[in-house]
Amino acid sequence: MSLSRRLADVEKTLEYWYETLGSMEKDFAKTYDARAKIAITQQIRDDILPQIRKFEAEYWQLLRQFAPSCEVEEVDARNAIVHVVQEVELIENKPSIHYSDEFMQLLLEIRDKLNEPGMPASAKVNLALPLIPGILSYEVELDTENALRRALQPIRELFRKK
Repeated sequence: MSLSRRLADVEKTLEYWYETLGSMEKDFAKTYDARAKIAITQQIRDDILPQIRKFEAEYWQLLRQFAPSCEVEEVDARNAIVHVVQEVELIENKPSIHYSDEFMQLLLEIRDKLNEPGMPASAKVNLALPLIPGILSYEVELDTENALRRALQPIRELFRKK
């Protein structure tokens, strides 16, 4: 199977898992029964999030291999970087949610790498990708998982076109 085909398959699988997670979160919000809430929480923690982490790690690993062979327009790369930096800053400035120091340090490393002056945006995108697998293998809480997904979505979109 080609690298691009496997990347597309993993992305499709991730979309299904994200839909499942979203559905479970909606069920949790609608439910008043404490036992049902506990069961939903356990299913998310024990079944859904491990699958998401597994496929996200594979996705970013594949994208890391695939990205150097892609030509990305400078404008598209710059736009993706702007979106990622904005999301990182939103995460950084949310006082109501406490993310682990390790998570924040890695996320800020990505932001700093993307903000380096004098380098084309397309080169910055390629430089930032190797940092992502380290973050995704980190055991994270549900809020961190959603924050990370939002922050990295522009990079996924950038390469989805290819």
